[in-house]
Amino acid sequence: MAYRKIDADVIIVGGGSAGTFAAIKAKTANPKARVVVLDKGPIETSGAIGRGMDALNIVSVPGYGTPEDVVEALTKVSEGIIDQEAAYVLGEKSIEVIKDLEEFTGREPGDLFPVDENGNYKCNYLHPTQKPLYLAMDGEDIKRALAREVRRLGCTVLDRTATVKLFTADGKVTGVFAFDIRTGEHFLISAPAVVLTAGCAGRFGMPRDGYLSGIYEFPGNTGDGYALAYHAGAEMVNMECFQTNLLMKDFNGPACGYVVIPRGGYGINALGEKYWSHGYWSGDMFLAVWREFTEGRGPVYLKLDHLPEDTIQGLEKILWGTERTVRGQFHKQRNENYRCWDSVEQGMEEITLCSGHSMSGIWVNKDAETSVPGLFAAGDCAAVPHQYLTGAFVFGGIAGKTAAEYAAKAKAPKLDIDVDKLWKELRVPLDRPDGLPVEQVEIKIRGKVSQYMTPPKSDPLYNKMLWWVDRMRREDVPNIKVCDFHDLIKVTEINSMIDCAEMAVKASLYRTESRWGLSHYRLTHPKVDSKWDGKQVVVKKNLATGEMEVSSKDVPKYKWDYPTRLEYEYPELKLEIGKGYVHPDNDYNDPWITEKVSREGMDIPKRMTVKKED
Repeated sequence: MAYRKIDADVIIVGGGSAGTFAAIKAKTANPKARVVVLDKGPIETSGAIGRGMDALNIVSVPGYGTPEDVVEALTKVSEGIIDQEAAYVLGEKSIEVIKDLEEFTGREPGDLFPVDENGNYKCNYLHPTQKPLYLAMDGEDIKRALAREVRRLGCTVLDRTATVKLFTADGKVTGVFAFDIRTGEHFLISAPAVVLTAGCAGRFGMPRDGYLSGIYEFPGNTGDGYALAYHAGAEMVNMECFQTNLLMKDFNGPACGYVVIPRGGYGINALGEKYWSHGYWSGDMFLAVWREFTEGRGPVYLKLDHLPEDTIQGLEKILWGTERTVRGQFHKQRNENYRCWDSVEQGMEEITLCSGHSMSGIWVNKDAETSVPGLFAAGDCAAVPHQYLTGAFVFGGIAGKTAAEYAAKAKAPKLDIDVDKLWKELRVPLDRPDGLPVEQVEIKIRGKVSQYMTPPKSDPLYNKMLWWVDRMRREDVPNIKVCDFHDLIKVTEINSMIDCAEMAVKASLYRTESRWGLSHYRLTHPKVDSKWDGKQVVVKKNLATGEMEVSSKDVPKYKWDYPTRLEYEYPELKLEIGKGYVHPDNDYNDPWITEKVSREGMDIPKRMTVKKED
């Protein structure tokens, strides 16, 4: 099969929230730029907001908050492990994002976003600070609007085309290799600038119900952006800070506490007691949920029954009309009603790696530049802590603009790639006559992630996980058999999961303290250690040796003196259960079994062999 060669200026890997904004802003900055967008699915519905979204979880708008307020909130929830300058840009640019979204959707203030009596966008309290930074949104159509704008501007869009290789030469980006997951058509695309907007490592742990795609995050997000950046030599940071998910039980989707809590809802335990002071997704809240289950007060619930009827009906419209539209049907089939206190049961499900809701990802500065020249990153794969959807839009736009400006000054790269050889290597699982089903290997790695890596973190379990990572690379991945191109991409996804697991485990073992509540609660080091204040753990591939290296570095010097701690303490675990009964010693010399080995050897006994007459 012949391949297609494309020369571009900017390549965008991932057509979700950050990717579409990157494409729009790249084309706006330089209308002549050749911008190529690649995504595993159609960009109209790909990514975390494919079916819409209900809020911008962090903004600063006139009358309610300032960029400094955003810095204060993010400095606190990140416990000081933050680039405050990037946080300031997030707050500063959020009003531009609001205006852009209204323009792209053709909707007026008061329709897409609420406004108050003074005409200001109306924000609510959510974060563990004294400032309202949450802006509700009726955004069921925003992804389609963004996709429409990308196509209108003349970007080349390769739908259902997965990027599997990122090329560099002399330390600089040169292009990518990708293939169509339906037809197998493959592409060699050269460009001096690549923007990674491939989302989080969402399909990573295994939910308790065992469904491979029934997860909190968009199931197409498997850490591919993390893996591509790592293998290009980019610095990865905060990989030890996990996103621990509190989800609607059995539905395995968001309970949408962020929709409910700003309107008066809150979390309770099985006794009907409010179990924590706030509902923001910082590690202290998840530590409180873990405590409720550990001490026998689970399950936990999202309480709505005390709210006014008009509010409940409004919540039903929002919750059932955006993001996960089968939520209403789920409740109906279970005869659940938001007017009952225990209708929204929640459970701790699979762990993920994500900067949007947490902190882990590719190191970037305020201009969305990574540590590799020509490589940019934005959205859930770029480590701007707790940036949420707002950050995807803000830094996606910055990444696109900066990449276009970089490409205009850079020399066109020369790709010296043996495409036929590369494609032959990639499609080995397709050409193999038989082997392991790809789903079986995915179940295995994701099961190990949940079994060995779910916090609280155990050093022996983490070291055992490294053993599994090595074994799966040697024994499982080389023997996968797939039957079509759609399943072929799952092999790359499994490799990304394995890479992310190794990075997360090694970063966790390197950081000799606990921090961020449950997100990095390490049992051998169960307290915050001040020596780690202001320090990031860095994971990086040594391109000369191929080895994974782990180190630390200081975050940029603070410009603002804001609190760097949340109001919680790690518990003292003293599980005294007595001495137990001790029986007398047995004789370790067993002549009976020794005689059997001597007489029969180690072969299968003849009495176990099926006879012809049987």
